[in-house]
Amino acid sequence: MVDPSQSPSLFSTVEEISDECHDGGADPVKASGTDGNQVLTPLVERLLGEIGIAPPQPKRHRLAFGWYGGKFSHLDWLLPLLPECHHYCEPFGGSAAVLLNREPSPIETYNDLDGEVVNFFRVLRDQRDRLIELIALTPFSREELRRAVEPPEEGLSDLERARRFYVRARQARTGLAQRATAGRWATCRATSRRGMGGAVSRWLASPYALVEIAARLLRVQFENRPAIEVIRAYDSPDTLFYCDPPYPHQARGDRNAYGFEMSDDDHEALAAILHQVRGRVALSGYRCPLMDRLYGDWRRLDAPVRLCHSVKSARQEVLWVNY
Repeated sequence: MVDPSQSPSLFSTVEEISDECHDGGADPVKASGTDGNQVLTPLVERLLGEIGIAPPQPKRHRLAFGWYGGKFSHLDWLLPLLPECHHYCEPFGGSAAVLLNREPSPIETYNDLDGEVVNFFRVLRDQRDRLIELIALTPFSREELRRAVEPPEEGLSDLERARRFYVRARQARTGLAQRATAGRWATCRATSRRGMGGAVSRWLASPYALVEIAARLLRVQFENRPAIEVIRAYDSPDTLFYCDPPYPHQARGDRNAYGFEMSDDDHEALAAILHQVRGRVALSGYRCPLMDRLYGDWRRLDAPVRLCHSVKSARQEVLWVNY
């Protein structure tokens, strides 16, 4: 395998290798990436087969990557509380953990103000095979993470932006793209899986999950706008808004965890809009004086208390609903 620290042209090399695997430069998306078939391309299957990475056992829930404040660990509690609807809309989409694991609605809208996560999901949907091949050809490397966390150079393609985002999300020790730094590379010292470092094994197996996620995203429309604009645009009696905004600072320990934080005034503005909509709203958060005041007139559903490792104390997720 090429040592990326000795190969300044690694990124172009990765794309060139993938290019050579498509006869006559055929568009891999048109060939097999948009029909929902949950199979890897021959190139990726061959690569993973040669190093002993077999398809994993099916899992109950889909997850593309970790996300600060994501709801993957709360899905068993949360999903039954979100009713069927004609239009399901997530104004604060994040890792899309909830959307990816709901039964599809006739209309589905994902939005996030972070253009990098929106770009990743859009490219995964529209250029599935190409992106997955580039990820499969990307080594688990400190140099890859270093380049991925650097400011992107002018003219960087959406495809390469998506690949670098995924490197940040899956090769950083925190497992969170928003907090990835070059010093947090998830190096392995003792843990092994499939005869290789555990983190390396997880990275190499990740294309299997992405294929299924890409198929689920085919029916989703993507926005990259302020949440309030999206709520206004898609409000109707048949819309269910699931809102998972950055929690108020008074309700959590880390004040700089999100790429786009919200002030108390921002929460006031959001609550004002949500109290005016015609649709149904479910909003996640932690109880605190601000949230109790803003949503005290809504029904409150409390999750089981869990230990929050980041602050080393018990925390309780809450869902406020207007239905």
